Amino acid sequence: MPRFVAASLAALGLLSATAVTQASAASPTAHDSIVRGRPAAIAAFPWLAHVDYSGEIDKFDCTGTVVAPRVVLTAGHCALTGTGHVAVAANYTVTTGVADLRDARGVNRSEVSQVLVFPKFEPSRVSYDASLLILKAPVAAPALALASPEDAALRAPGVPVSIAGWGLTSAEPPRETTVLHEADSEIKSDDFCHQQLRRILPIFSPASQLCIKSHPGPFFASLCHGDSGGPAFTRRPDGTPVQVGIISLGASNCGARHPQVLARVDRVSSWVREWIDAIEHGARRPRVVAPAVKLPSLERPVAEYVAYLGLAVEFGPKFTGGKQQKLDCDRHSRTRIKCQVEWVRGSEYYRGGTTVYTAVPREGSIYNLRLQVRRFTRRCWESHRATGRSCPAKTFRAKLP
Repeated sequence: MPRFVAASLAALGLLSATAVTQASAASPTAHDSIVRGRPAAIAAFPWLAHVDYSGEIDKFDCTGTVVAPRVVLTAGHCALTGTGHVAVAANYTVTTGVADLRDARGVNRSEVSQVLVFPKFEPSRVSYDASLLILKAPVAAPALALASPEDAALRAPGVPVSIAGWGLTSAEPPRETTVLHEADSEIKSDDFCHQQLRRILPIFSPASQLCIKSHPGPFFASLCHGDSGGPAFTRRPDGTPVQVGIISLGASNCGARHPQVLARVDRVSSWVREWIDAIEHGARRPRVVAPAVKLPSLERPVAEYVAYLGLAVEFGPKFTGGKQQKLDCDRHSRTRIKCQVEWVRGSEYYRGGTTVYTAVPREGSIYNLRLQVRRFTRRCWESHRATGRSCPAKTFRAKLP
């Protein structure tokens, strides 16, 4: 799951199933492929796509579904960076036509030209969790049919579904895989989902979500990081496979005790078809709607921590090895806190201030820092305090990151 989803849902005991490989991320964000699943052949899932995102800061993996030669359906949270912006199309690589990613060649890899997030997607609630990746060139993989609002029988309680993805095969310890895995599961009733998820996911909404759970047994499977965006599909009476869900959320430890949450495909399929008509057949393009990016509130402990780290980065041992450190912070607004800072290091005295504020860059940290610190000799500063005489100083200014 992406870092931003992991951070918002960790307290609820669920994490989105995206695999994040980001050394700087402190929160758990990487999942393997389906836990206790079975290795799968691409012939059984010819429309599956592996989605890799490698930005300068954000790095994650998802699974997707080919729904047209140039259109891949995946989860909405697989289309956003950690700061909530729509992800940069050029940072994606989509792989199709292979079950083992090590077998991929140039013909299997596709570049992305546009990232489209479902207009009703709410990142904070992970509802209507769907997005599209528009490829620069068509792929040979066939398209998977999508459930429509008329297909209520396909998402009824008790309907068996198949799930597949390249997520972690174990979360504790994390175990990555390059091989596609599959598992069997079953759609559960809304009442069952509410009952099972009420403590850890009180925001579960049948209007945009459904839940599945595998039967106990040797393959009591569950989803894990990296499976996000993949399909849950069943079959029509004539045997045609049809996607009914988009893998969205699973337990933070990838356990099978709780159900896994999917985005309902029938709620987004008409939007998907509009874009397929536009991309593949030249129809008028729908209006593009991006999720609103909201500045998070800044709390004082966070500001103090960011200020301390910023001073440590800028001054190194001259700060971390200093004595009589003081950091006094006051709120100036919901998103801005100013701190007065001073410390002593040997014969030098440092005094100044920092401003910590939330920001939403294209990618990267949501916390920025400005600082201005003046360095005096201790003897001169003590004389200044006693007599009021001016004291020469060297001024340091910095903006981080």
